Amino acid sequence: MAAIEIITLPSEKYRLEEINLSGQLAESLAGKTVPIEAVPEVMPMTRQLEANDRPAGGSFWIDTDGEMWNRYSRARVRFSDPEGCKWHLPRHWLTTGGTPLKEEAPYRVTQEMVWTEELHLPSMWDLSDINIEMGAASAAAGEPTAIEVRAAPNQQVRVLWRDSSGKAWRIPHDWRRRRIRLPDYDLLLENGVPPDVAEEFAGKAVSVNYHPGSLCCLPDGYRFRDGYGGRWPIRAIDCLLLGYGDRDERQA
Repeated sequence: MAAIEIITLPSEKYRLEEINLSGQLAESLAGKTVPIEAVPEVMPMTRQLEANDRPAGGSFWIDTDGEMWNRYSRARVRFSDPEGCKWHLPRHWLTTGGTPLKEEAPYRVTQEMVWTEELHLPSMWDLSDINIEMGAASAAAGEPTAIEVRAAPNQQVRVLWRDSSGKAWRIPHDWRRRRIRLPDYDLLLENGVPPDVAEEFAGKAVSVNYHPGSLCCLPDGYRFRDGYGGRWPIRAIDCLLLGYGDRDERQA
């Protein structure tokens, strides 16, 4: 059952626009306290379904005895706007929604700049949490894709992704691939990295895909790849953030 809670939305308008609320709606809701529905996660095969309880979309499990069971259902956070339209919010906003963000790698530009980068998008649940249509979210989840990055003087970086139909969606700018410097050999060993990999990568700058607050990423660390496809978790606190994106920071 959904629980009704009260949360304070971020005061930064751009963070609401990054979950694909319109500019007018984002401006009217920034910093406001609103009631939300918190729908808990439901693990698969935990509730038997009766014939009249069959999901409208036909999504369920059938066991060897022919009995119907629920499929997995993610945790969701939803709210209704003044017009009665329902929207999703990222789950981690239940605890961090109104907390101001620290800009870790700001851009310093003197003119508008637009460029493309490539990253892997997070899970379809994370994409639907920012109000991307489920069909587009399911098709793009985990896939490498091109994004458009726009930077302008005294403005927050804007990041756009286009689905297969060409429709443009905002995504959070801090979902962009990060460039980090890995720690020294001893700290890599402390993180469980094998000695041969630690020797090769100690102190090196690498790119990692990281989507804060997502289901697919570690809550407090990154994963970097060695030359053979192995993925190794590393604490974020042990790394140095060099910037976002897949190239050096742009100055203009």
